[in-house]
This record gives sequence, C-alpha cells and structure tokens, in this order.
Amino acid sequence: MKSLVRKKPAKSEVVKPHHLPGPCLNCAAHLGSGDLYCPQCGQKRIEKEDMSFRHLIGESFFDYFHFDSKFFRTIIPLLVKPGKLTAEFMDGKRKTYVEPFKLFLVISVIYFLLLPLGGEPNQDQERTTSAAFPEQAQQTGLVQQKKYSIDQKKYSIDGVPVTVTGRDSMRREIDNIGLKAYVNKRWPQYGTVIKLFIRQGLKIILYAEKSFTTTLEHTASKMIFLLIPVFALLLKLVYRRTQRLYYEHLIFSLHLHAFIFLALTVTLLIGFVVEVNLLILVAIFLAYLFFALKRYYGERTGRSLGKLSLLSLLYLIVALPVFMVLLTLVAVFLV
Repeated sequence: MKSLVRKKPAKSEVVKPHHLPGPCLNCAAHLGSGDLYCPQCGQKRIEKEDMSFRHLIGESFFDYFHFDSKFFRTIIPLLVKPGKLTAEFMDGKRKTYVEPFKLFLVISVIYFLLLPLGGEPNQDQERTTSAAFPEQAQQTGLVQQKKYSIDQKKYSIDGVPVTVTGRDSMRREIDNIGLKAYVNKRWPQYGTVIKLFIRQGLKIILYAEKSFTTTLEHTASKMIFLLIPVFALLLKLVYRRTQRLYYEHLIFSLHLHAFIFLALTVTLLIGFVVEVNLLILVAIFLAYLFFALKRYYGERTGRSLGKLSLLSLLYLIVALPVFMVLLTLVAVFLV
C-alpha cells in the first residue's frame, strides 16, 4: 500500500565553486580550492558572473551608502597616480579601495551639491536687488565686481555680444518679430542646423531661470554620465590589439571620469577665491589621461601620445553632438 504522505523531493546538492589553491589577490593569505571568500580579509574570489556590467552596477549601488575610510584612502592615488586604481582593481586588490562605480557616484554627488553655490546670480534677482537697494548693491560689490556682476558677464554668438544691458532690447525685438525671424535677420549667412542651435542658445540666455554658465555646467555634467560607457568603447577600439575585455576599459573610464568630477569640484571651490582658466583645466585633463594610459596599458611614450590624440579626437566627435542635443532639449522646454 502506497503511503498517503508525499515525500519532499531531495534537494539537489549545490556545487561549490572550485578554484586552484593559491594566495588571495588582495592580502596574499593562502586559500584552499574550496575557499570562495578569503578568511583573512573577506574578499570574494572572482567568478565569471563578477565580470559583467550588471554585477558592477548592482554591487556598487547597494553599497553606495557604506561610506568609510576607504574613500579617503582611494582619493590620493586617484589624484596623484593616474591609472593606478584601475591596475590595482584588475589585479584583484578590490577591498583596499572604493569600488569604481561607487567612487564615481560619491564624487559626482558632491559636485552636484556644490554646483549651485558656484553659479552666477540669477539675472532677474540681481536686477531687482540693484534697483531696489542701489547703495547696498554698491557696498556689497554686486554691481562693481566683475566676478559676481552679471552685467559685466559678456557672451557672444558669432561675435554679436550678448550682455544683460542688451538682453532687454533683444527680448523686446524677439517678442515683436519672433525668435526665428530674429535669428534669420541677425545671422542670415548660416544654414538651418546652425540657426537651430543659435535659437536654443538665445532661449537659454534670455529666458532660463539659471544663468547661461550654470546651464552649460549642468548640461556638460549630464553629458559626462552618458559618455562613460562610450569612452570605454573608444578605449576598446583604440586598444583592440591588447585583447582586453570591455569590462576593463569600463573600469578605466569610471576612474577617469571620477577624477574629472573631482577636479571640477576642486575648481568650483577655488572659484570662490579666484577664477580658473578653462584651458588650464583642459590641459590638466589631457595630462592626467596621458599618464593614466601610459601606466595602465603599458605602452611607450610615443604610442601613448598618439593614442591620446586619437582618443581626444574621437571623444570630441561624439561629445559635441551629444552636448548640443542636450542643450537643445534644455532650451526646448523654456518657452
């Protein structure tokens, strides 16, 4: 007679991952073939699924708020030893430093929190303050100081100056004849695409609540987020003969863009005291990228310089259209 009680099916035995005995890549402690985690430092041995983009994002996101001394231990090599963090990470030393995606998120969040403090004053607010309290504005330097006075901030579109004093008359003319007609009248020599970008730029200058410079900074920052995987793809293309995985180039790209946001944050803080020239900032980025490429990919100086030039050109070819599209989208929603 068959039993009326159904037996539970036996659970299939979980196959433990098998590794060759050897040292932990992080702390050099001895690991047996059945050890998945290091008993000394706790680092997990690298499995096939660990080399995926999904794992990189997921692991970094869930650990995002676990902020400890590793962050400060990571900042120094990020600043003074370009490419070292990527090399250490890919060599297996992953517990010593902050994970690449987490590092990028923390630094970029700090930058975005500080960004509103470094922007120009709102033009409507400044005009109202100067009109209502001329003596106070004069005393605080709101009108006199070039750094904080938007009246002295000069922008130009193809040589046509756009200042605060000229914006009111420009806005009145645009309101009368329309933005498209105004651009066709002022810049008749350009084609449809260039005129489209000029119209979007004028929208931001004339109608945006934030200053033009702040809008550009926000747009450029969003563009950096979008271009991190694209830059990794460019690295994969330029260094295709090295047979490196896309994952490795992505780690390099995350560390590079983390440095870019860190440099922008430092520039923002310095900007409260003295204005930083944009060309100096670009030169720092290029120098950092050169030394990072040379350290991580291990090629000679000449080849590294050549690939730096190629990467810079390809990056500009991709970044400029993306930047203009983002800027256009910002302007589309203004009026």
